[in-house]
Amino acid sequence: MAKSKNLYILYSILILVSFTFAVRSSNNAFMTTIPLFVEKYFHFNETDVGLIAGFSSLIMFLTTLFINSRLNSKSRRYLFIFSNVLITISLLLIIYSTVFSVWLYVLFISFSAGIIMPNIITSAGDYSDRRIRERMMGIYTLALSASLIVGPTLEGLVLDYFPLKYGFLLFAPISAIAVILSPFMKFPESKSEESKDVKVFSNPGFKVAIFSILTYNVPFAMIIYFSGIFAEQTFKMPYSIIMLLFSLLFTVSFISRGILSYFVPSNLWRYIKFSMLMTAIGVSVIFLSRDVLFYVIGIMLLGIPHGLTYPLSISSIGRSFDINKRNKANSYFFAIIMLINIVVPTAAGLLIDHIGFRNVMVLIVPIIIVLFILARREIKFIKLNKLSER
Repeated sequence: MAKSKNLYILYSILILVSFTFAVRSSNNAFMTTIPLFVEKYFHFNETDVGLIAGFSSLIMFLTTLFINSRLNSKSRRYLFIFSNVLITISLLLIIYSTVFSVWLYVLFISFSAGIIMPNIITSAGDYSDRRIRERMMGIYTLALSASLIVGPTLEGLVLDYFPLKYGFLLFAPISAIAVILSPFMKFPESKSEESKDVKVFSNPGFKVAIFSILTYNVPFAMIIYFSGIFAEQTFKMPYSIIMLLFSLLFTVSFISRGILSYFVPSNLWRYIKFSMLMTAIGVSVIFLSRDVLFYVIGIMLLGIPHGLTYPLSISSIGRSFDINKRNKANSYFFAIIMLINIVVPTAAGLLIDHIGFRNVMVLIVPIIIVLFILARREIKFIKLNKLSER
């Protein structure tokens, strides 16, 4: 029995890692390339980039909150497979888009991501044993980080020889791998009679997860959508170097997640405090940067909370909800991330046009302080060491 269980866990790990790597590398390539793509070929300014980024996140938000969270296991499986097919087709065709049709491709890819990502989280957390569950979540986040490194690195190498728009084609075959693997993903069923009464937003562990992810996702949304344009305009970086800079950020993130997955924390709050502190420091360094080296250091520092914040947040959710209630909690969690990505790029694009990228980044520091205070107040009502016993 033990051998059979270990083989099943190994099989699950192989599917999870392969699928996560394939789908996240292609999706992240889209997120980091689309701002540069619309700026170069359609002459979008920062406000326009913010609007298309906000539109993308709005679609993911609506899809996750109102579709994925309400479907049963069987329906989610079919839509999950269809979404992977839709992403692959979109990556093949987006290079032929116009200033108008590019919005349609953004809609297709964003809808698909809103279905795929929360289901990966739920599948990875489908274990009753806490240590196995958090090991799987750690492996999942490591696969995320590895895919985030490979995506921009491949683009950085290729874009020295091919036009920017062909960067999308590079990831269509990788996305096709996700199509092949998608039927093998696990879809645990939620018990409807129990799920109806799930009080997600009032759950203290969920609140801690939200305050934690907000702390990082606000600056990260700006880094993804605007730092490439800022580096190209301010430091005259070529597109290939910009993509390699993203790779550097995600390499630091990968190392951070590797350490976290090895040392499974019992006291999440200690790590959350450290992550919030590093976010504030990284954002401040970018604000103060006046040369390339200092700017690169700021980006690298932000790789540390990027690696820690997401797994800490989903661990807090995993410790706070029973297995049959996690799909709804994960769907709401992912939807809130998308809500952040609606508000931040849209508002940031308008602000950057008026006061510049650096000044908008420093405005984030007071937000981090407020979120830290809110998270600390919530901790008074719970003991995360008790959550670790689940």
